[in-house]
Amino acid sequence: MRISIKAASTAAFLIVVGLLIHNLNALYLEPYTLGFENKATDYGDMGKIENAIGSFSFTSSGIAHIVVGFSMLFLGLGLMDLFRDAHPAAARLILLSACLSGLGFLLTGIADVPGTLVAGLLRELNPAYNTEILLMSTLLRSWINILAVIGLGWFAGQVAWCTLKTGRFPKWFGWYGWVNTLPGIASLIFPPAGFAYIQLFPIWMAALGIFLRRS
Repeated sequence: MRISIKAASTAAFLIVVGLLIHNLNALYLEPYTLGFENKATDYGDMGKIENAIGSFSFTSSGIAHIVVGFSMLFLGLGLMDLFRDAHPAAARLILLSACLSGLGFLLTGIADVPGTLVAGLLRELNPAYNTEILLMSTLLRSWINILAVIGLGWFAGQVAWCTLKTGRFPKWFGWYGWVNTLPGIASLIFPPAGFAYIQLFPIWMAALGIFLRRS
C-alpha cells in the first residue's frame, strides 16, 4: 500500500505542474498572445481557434491534459488504499471519481494533440467544410472537458468527506476540498464558470501531494 500512496503523491505533484501550465495559458498566453479575452465567447470564435492551432499554448495545454489524465488514475488508487480501511465504500467512490475526471482530462488532451492533427487533415482534404470541422472538434472537446471538471469536483468532495471523517489530513484541507466542488457544480449550470478550477486547485493539490508523501 505504501508504494501506491507514494505514487499518488508523485501524481499529485504532476497534476500541480499541469495546472500551473493551464494557469499560464489561461491567464497570460491565450488572452495576450492569442486574443482569447472573453472565455464565454472567444472560444466559440472559429477564426481565433484556427489561428491558435499549433501554438505553444494550445499544444502545451493538450500535453498537460494528458499528463493530468493519467496522474488522476494513480492519485485515485493511492487515496483508495489510504482510506479503504476506515471507509471502504467512500474509498471506492474516490477511485471512481478520479477515473471519471482522469478520463475527461485524457480525452481532452487527445482532442488537443492527435485529434487536432486528424482534424487538420480533414480540413485540408475538405476545405469547403473547414469551419464545420472546427466547430465539431471544439464542441466535442468542450463536452469532454466539462466531464473532466465535473469529475474533479466530485473527487475533491469525496476526499474532503474522507478527510473530515477520519482526520487523516488537516481540517482546513477538508473544507478547502468542499470549496473545490463548486467549479464542477458550476459547469452544470454555466460551463465557462468551471474554468475557476484552474485557480482553485493548485494549492489544494500541492498540499495533497505533501500530505500523501508524509503518510
